[in-house]
Amino acid sequence: MKINLITGKEKTNYRSLLEKESADFFKNLPLNPQATLTFHFISQNQMSALNKKYRGIDKPTSVLSFPIWENTTSIPKKGIVNLGDIFICLKIIKDEKELKKIIRHALNHLIGKHH
Repeated sequence: MKINLITGKEKTNYRSLLEKESADFFKNLPLNPQATLTFHFISQNQMSALNKKYRGIDKPTSVLSFPIWENTTSIPKKGIVNLGDIFICLKIIKDEKELKKIIRHALNHLIGKHH
C-alpha cells in the first residue's frame, strides 16, 4: 500500500502514523498490494467548503472520505489502483488518539462500510 500525503499550508508530521494505521487496517483484507490512497490535511475553511459542497452542511468536520470503489470486492486485484481520498482537518481533532480513531473511521468509508 502506498500513502500519498498532501498538506499544502497545513504542515504535519503524521506520515508514519498514517502508514501504520493504514497498514494495520488493511493487513487482513484481501487488497491489491499496489493500492494507493491519499490523505489531505486541510484548513477549517477548506473543510467547510467541501462539507457544504458534498454534504450540504455549512461547517467544518474532522474528516471526509471520498472512496472510488463501492466495496473491497469491486477493487481490481492487479495493477496500480487508487482507493480514494481522505481529507482531515487537524484543527478540529483534539489529540493523536482521536486522530487514530478518525483515520480508522475514514478507512472504513473507503472500503464501503458506512454507519
